[in-house]
Amino acid sequence: MKEILLKPQEPYFSHLEVDVLDFPNGTSAEPRKRMTVTIEYSEFDVNQIRRDGRDLNGVMEYYNDWLYDLIRARLLDDWTPVGGLEETMSIVKDHISGMFEA
Repeated sequence: MKEILLKPQEPYFSHLEVDVLDFPNGTSAEPRKRMTVTIEYSEFDVNQIRRDGRDLNGVMEYYNDWLYDLIRARLLDDWTPVGGLEETMSIVKDHISGMFEA
């Protein structure tokens, strides 16, 4: 299982780019950048996820699972975050919360 550091970039109105870094020489050494993934959270994107009746927590769970699966597919291995996941999900939640207010 790979240890991964997520580094979210400056968020945009409709998406967030996240650098994915791993530690080929252990977590005490410098990480290397493996890829950048883009999380799309425009109103259109969120409404696509909400079609099956998901609330805010359900949509956040979807994004978390989607991010894990995407990185796993690209790394061809399971991974665990050593940092940055909470910050990344917090940015997404801040941007989509207003779409769930009545």
